[in-house]
Amino acid sequence: MKETLSLSLARKMKLLLDGERVPASAFPPKVVKHLLEEELFVSIARGSFQSVRLKDPEGLRTFLAQHYDMDGELEQWIKIKSGEEEVKRSEQVQSAGSSKISYTRAFRGFLINCYTPMEATLRGAPIVIHPLPGTSIFMEEYEQFRLPEDVVVVGMENGENFQHIRAQHYLFEGMKVLFVSRYPQSKDLRTWLQAIPNRYIHFGDFDLAGIHIFLTEFHPFLGERAKFLIPSDIEERIAAGSRKLYDGQYAKYKNMSIADPDLQWLVQLIHRYKKGYEQEGYIKSEEQYMHALVSR
Repeated sequence: MKETLSLSLARKMKLLLDGERVPASAFPPKVVKHLLEEELFVSIARGSFQSVRLKDPEGLRTFLAQHYDMDGELEQWIKIKSGEEEVKRSEQVQSAGSSKISYTRAFRGFLINCYTPMEATLRGAPIVIHPLPGTSIFMEEYEQFRLPEDVVVVGMENGENFQHIRAQHYLFEGMKVLFVSRYPQSKDLRTWLQAIPNRYIHFGDFDLAGIHIFLTEFHPFLGERAKFLIPSDIEERIAAGSRKLYDGQYAKYKNMSIADPDLQWLVQLIHRYKKGYEQEGYIKSEEQYMHALVSR
């Protein structure tokens, strides 16, 4: 007997099909276990943090069709169920006889962090952003949040990189940077970026899926203010990278249209070595980090 597919689980599966990495804890344990055994997922562990990435997109679609009571493609199913949710909410408002009973999405906003105190404004009033190590700030009223124009916003796709910004300071020497994370997944971060004049650097995985996320979700909306981070040693890193990442993404992303010369060069490197490189590799170990502090 097929199981009922929740809208929440369906949306997480869609993130994987889009080439994104999702925390393993976001899925029911039995689902993660089964899909790892079927070699549809790739498990990425770093310390106590574990995330999963999709290895076989068609295999996942087959798995969903065989085990869950969904009709048609996942994307269409999500649209239908999302529409049903909106109808239910509308009916609830009508039956209550009051428009005050309405749905508001929880946790509007995104995470921000920095390793040196940074002045900013919120609702027009000056504030100083300076989270303690091991903490970050969730910016809810992002519509009223503004930065000095010389601050560069760095978007980090992976949660572990966002948690260890101090161990990646060496990548942004001489820059005033505010790190942001778009989890929970929403358009809030992009909406804010469109409203401010600051430069944006996208720090994602150095593989075809990571570049695709930048090209489809950020660059079209921000234009030349948005750049993809390409460290000086990236060729060496990719040469020693993961063939599995490349093989799992090639069919879907092999024909990406890229106009930016720097990104064209990066994609050519990925195809030349037939490998990808995950951004966590740029997190220095605690020993390396302390040595860098002493050396300054």
